[in-house]
Amino acid sequence: MSEKKESSGGAGVQLSLREQLLGRLSDEDLGSKKREVSVMTRMSNDIVEILDALVELEIFKSRSEAVSAFVEQAISARMSLFEEIKSQATDIRQLRDSAKKHAYKAFQEESK
Repeated sequence: MSEKKESSGGAGVQLSLREQLLGRLSDEDLGSKKREVSVMTRMSNDIVEILDALVELEIFKSRSEAVSAFVEQAISARMSLFEEIKSQATDIRQLRDSAKKHAYKAFQEESK
């Protein structure tokens, strides 16, 4: 991973293959947020073979790191859209909770 590739824009900043793949400026950006939550997923053999190749080439330390980096990149590229989705999901959750309370109350009043 210490191997550096061609210079970026003549500014003297060199990007590793890993950084180039992710469009990042430094390795610190990749790992700046602590990964605290484990997420299990199933993937096709074709995708796993690609992840394994990236690990074999020491571009990533593990499949998990590769998947995490690509997911983070995909979401970051559309962050404002995903923030709106997250906000709407919160609104929906609150409405659902309110509706459940009303339904519960309706059933309680009916049984009296």
